[in-house]
Parts: sequence; structure tokens; C-alpha cells
Amino acid sequence: MKKGRIILISVAVVIIVVVLITGGKMYMDNKKEVEKLEAEKQSVELLKKKFSDIKKVEIERTGYNKMTGFYRMVVKMTNDKNKTARFDYGFVKKQNELSTIGLVDKEVQEKGTTTNKVKVIYSNGKEEEV
Repeated sequence: MKKGRIILISVAVVIIVVVLITGGKMYMDNKKEVEKLEAEKQSVELLKKKFSDIKKVEIERTGYNKMTGFYRMVVKMTNDKNKTARFDYGFVKKQNELSTIGLVDKEVQEKGTTTNKVKVIYSNGKEEEV
């Protein structure tokens, strides 16, 4: 009888530990995804301040350096004339600034400000107007 209880308690403890570890990992993964999406959105808002006539921004991929807090994003930007440019740029969320923008096409990456809403497709496939 005692052995049965000990085994039952041991199994229950193992199940609880597994559930806690799995739940904690899911929480951390979700938190990282939310932070990445916030950084992507914030960077698009800065792109709007940097370039004129942006119609759409597709974020193809985003990398993050945990040590420096530096994001590297590869985007495909489309202007109002439906011309596109694919380029990358750096972004530091805490400093709220873009850095090292790869200049590919001056016609598409025309300096100025975009005041209208821009369609954004995030790296996870979600869409939004910013």
C-alpha cells in the first residue's frame, strides 16, 4: 500500500514539473515573439520618418542579438509607384533609432516622410496598417 502511494505521488510530481517547465517555455517563447513584433512595428514607424511615399513594408526576417539589444531586419519596401527595394537595417529598441540602412534603390528609398498609413506584413505573417 505504501509503495503504491509513493509511486502515485512520484508520478504526480513528475507530471507537475513537466507541466510547469512546458508552460514556462511557452510563456518565454510568446514573450520573445511579442517583443520582436513590437520592435518590428517600432522600426516601421521610424522607416516612415526616414522615407517618403511608402505603401507597404514586408519584414522577411528579423534577427536579434541578446547581448547588444540590436535587431537586424530584412525588408521588402514598396512605394506608391509600386516599385520595390529589398534591403536590411539595424534597429536598437531602447534607443528608438535605425542604423546601418542598406541603400539599394534611391528611387524607392527616397528620403522624406510618409504620413499615410502603411501596410505592414510582419515576419510571422501577421498584417497591420501602421
